[in-house]
Order: sequence, then structure tokens, then C-alpha cells
Amino acid sequence: MTKLGTNSIRCLLKVLGTAFALLLCSPVLSQQLVYKDLFSGFERRFALLDSLIFKNEDVLQQRQQLHMYNIFDGTGMLAVDSLINDKVRMQKEALKAENGLLVSGQSYYRLDEGFGIDDEDALSRYDAKVQVELRWNFLSSSLVCRESRMKELDLEGKLERMAFLKDEIKELTEKQQVFFRTEYDSLLSGVLKLRIDNLKLLYDAQEYLVSDRSIGTDDLLKIMDEKAIAERQLETVPKDYPVASQLVYPAGAIVKIDTAGIRKHIMENCLMLQEADLQIELLQQQEIGTTYWRTLNISPFVRYSYYVRPQIKNSSNIDAGIAFQIPLTSQQSRKQKAMKAERMQKIMEKDILADYINGQVNLLFAEIERADRGLAGELERIRQLRKYLAIRKENYKGHIGEYNFLTRIKEYNHYLTCWENFYSYQYTRDCCIAQLQNYLPGHSVLEFCTIIN
Repeated sequence: MTKLGTNSIRCLLKVLGTAFALLLCSPVLSQQLVYKDLFSGFERRFALLDSLIFKNEDVLQQRQQLHMYNIFDGTGMLAVDSLINDKVRMQKEALKAENGLLVSGQSYYRLDEGFGIDDEDALSRYDAKVQVELRWNFLSSSLVCRESRMKELDLEGKLERMAFLKDEIKELTEKQQVFFRTEYDSLLSGVLKLRIDNLKLLYDAQEYLVSDRSIGTDDLLKIMDEKAIAERQLETVPKDYPVASQLVYPAGAIVKIDTAGIRKHIMENCLMLQEADLQIELLQQQEIGTTYWRTLNISPFVRYSYYVRPQIKNSSNIDAGIAFQIPLTSQQSRKQKAMKAERMQKIMEKDILADYINGQVNLLFAEIERADRGLAGELERIRQLRKYLAIRKENYKGHIGEYNFLTRIKEYNHYLTCWENFYSYQYTRDCCIAQLQNYLPGHSVLEFCTIIN
């Protein structure tokens, strides 16, 4: 074999040996690259979370307020009031115009002038007759029970206003709850996104350790479950909100409610109780107006008659008298008794309604107090964890690789979970406060709330 051939074989064997060595080392290199990427990902994640948790301390000085979406400016109520006032005014004018006067008349031609008539009496004979009568039934005029009938119109107008105002307050409460839901979604999703990203990184790290046979699969399954629960929760948020801009102090507040003052105001101004009072008063006025006298028909009248006679000069005459109709019935008195019974029933129903409203308000107070206790507890845990994370951060400085990345990311997630619980309690509390607005017409529930930061 020549020297050149020997060198060629040596070069070929060297290339093949290098290639074989690279093939043997590639899994190790691949694992090192994955580990390096994971390491860099954890470092970036820790830097981001620390920048949010230990943001400028001035954020702690910001005092959060309870925001109420009060859109009830009264313009709609003013427009409806004006229309109802116009209607009631015209109804009263129409009532005053009921004077009981009635003009009636008749005219007829006698087809058989000799039928039942004394032919010898020329005055009793006529071919045609025209008759006009003016009658005054004063018992059906506005002079009778006028005051009670006027009050009925006023009460009916007030009940219409009450119905409109109830709808307005109901709509306001619903919009308030939608506003709170939007605010809650934005705050919750901002924190959830951070925790889900942490769980994704934690899952990748656990998967790497499982594939390296360093650990079992139990922890990986737990992380998958926690990540799935958080993702499902985030999927319920209809909009895409940015991640939280700070993790120093949650955007919420503890609320102290003047329960005695709000109860007193509700009992005096609650629309449902006012509506019950108006219904009772309306029944009372209707009971007054339901009298036997209004069924009578006693009418003085003046009647003018004109006769067309065949043999003598046409003649006319004027009559005056009183016409009356007297129903022989006790219907009106029985109607009065029925109205009185209905009025007593409404009085009892009002007392039951007052107890029900008081019970509902007490339930809302209890829910608000329970949510505030939850808020206070989560806020204290957030402060403690923040202090703990600050200590851990100092201990980690200068000791890269000497601590567990997985444990540290779990500590951050525990901190984020406290924020999620805080916002959940806050949403429950705020919705209960919004429901109190249902019982407070013309006043904001915030007038009875004191914000404690």
C-alpha cells in the first residue's frame, strides 16, 4: 500500500471517529441546551415578578376607593314626572268639568192623529212635537266626593312615578353589577395570566426532570391540574386584559357600613314600602268614594215642548220638575266592606314586606361583613408573603444555583393566589353593596359607607 493511500485511510477513519463522537454526545448537548433555556427562563421570570412585587413604595400610599357606576342623573325621571303631571292635571280638569248637566231632546210626527185622542179637543191634537230638556244630576257631578276623587288621581300618578323609579333603580343596580364584574375580570385576569405563565414554566421544568429520570410524575400531574383550573378560570373572562401592572397593594378597600343609619333610611324611603303606603291610601280614598249617594239619580229639570197643531195655532209650553231613580240594593255598602278588607290586607302585607326587606338587608350586611373579613385576611397574608419574598430575595443574591428554582416559582404562585382570593372577596362584597342600592331611592349607598384603607 502506498503512503498516499495510507494517509487517505487515516483521514477517513478520523472523520468517522469524530462523527461517531458527535453522535454519542448530542443527547448530552441537547439536555444542556434545554437546561440553559430553562435556567434563563426562570431568571427572567423572577426578575419580572420582583419588579412587580417590589415596585416603588409610593404605590403603597395610594388609597383605593369604592367606585360606584352611578349613571342615574334624574333626567329620565324629570321627563316622566313632567308627562305624569300633565296627565294628572288634565284628569283633574276633566273631573272639575263633570257638572252633571244634560241636554236631551226628541221630536216625532203622529201618524194616526185620531188614535186614542178626543177629536173634539183641538188642544189635544197635534201632528208633530218637538221637545228639549235640560236636566241636572248633581249627585253624579264633581260636587260629590270631589276631594277624595282628586286624591285618587294624585295617588295614581304617584304610583306611576314609583313604578318608573323602581325600573330605573333596578336598571342602575344591574349596570352597577356589570361594572363590578368588568372591574373584577380585569383585575383577576391580570394576576391569573402571571400565575399561568409561571405554571407553564414550572411544567416545562418538571417535564425536563421527568424525562431525565430525576423525579417521578406525581408533581407533574399536580401542576397540570393546577394549570388547567387556572386556564378554565381565565377562559370565563370575555375580554383580553393586560397582565397586572403592580403586585404591591391590591386595588381594593375595606368598607365599614353605617348599618343603623341605612336601616332607618330604608324603612323611611324604600320604594316598595312607599308603594304599599300609596296602595293603602288609594284604597281608603276609593272606599270613601264608594257611597250609596253616587248610585242615586235625583235630577231637577226644565223641559220646553213645541206642538204643531192641525186646526189651531201652534203652541208651546215649559215644564219644570224633578226626576229620580233610587236603586233598591245594598251593593255599595258591600263594596265598601270589601275595600276595607282589602285595605286591612294591604296593611298586613306591608308589615310582612317590611320584615322581609329588613331580613334581606341583614343578609346583605352579613355577606358584606363576611367578605370584608376575607379581604382583611387575604390582605394580611399578602403583606406577610411580600415580606417573606423580600427576605428570600436577599438570601438568593449571590447564590445562583444553590437554591431550588421550582420552590421559588411556587412561592410566587402562592403570593398570586392570595391576590386572586382577595379580588374574589372584593367582587362578592361590592355586588352586595350594589344590591343595597335597590332599597335607597334618591341616595347613593356610598353615603352610608366609610372606606378603611
